Amino acid sequence: MRAYHKTLKTSVLIFTLIFLSTFYVPGQTTKLIVIDPLVENEIKSTISSEPGQKVITLPDQGNPIKFITNLLRESVYDEIHLYLLTKPGSIIFDEINIIPENIQDYSQDIGEWKSLIKPDSKIIIHSENLTSGPEGLFLIEKITEFTGQAVIVQK
Repeated sequence: MRAYHKTLKTSVLIFTLIFLSTFYVPGQTTKLIVIDPLVENEIKSTISSEPGQKVITLPDQGNPIKFITNLLRESVYDEIHLYLLTKPGSIIFDEINIIPENIQDYSQDIGEWKSLIKPDSKIIIHSENLTSGPEGLFLIEKITEFTGQAVIVQK
């Protein structure tokens, strides 16, 4: 009987530690992980669940930039990770293709992020090829300008 109680207490303690480890701890980095449906199958399995992290797949329809803006209104994040389909000089959402020639059309929507994210937040675009040419570098420069944040392209 004594062994049973010891095992039960140990099990409860382990469960409690695991359960509490899934909660945000002050000082811990908070991350918003945004996945476009076009890359979801490739990416979702590589993202691990961490405390302080919110993983969202963009809806198939609607303006993805406005959707991200609404997510940023709900909470403040230290890092915003964008897993998107890209090609050199182009960010491709299901219904929107952002290129140097039309990025100004999205300046107001992306510019809203400036007031919704911390001054030292990071915006990380996961892409193999976005900045492989001057057009992609121009896009990153404009997003940096609109948001007031450094934008990092991570391969």
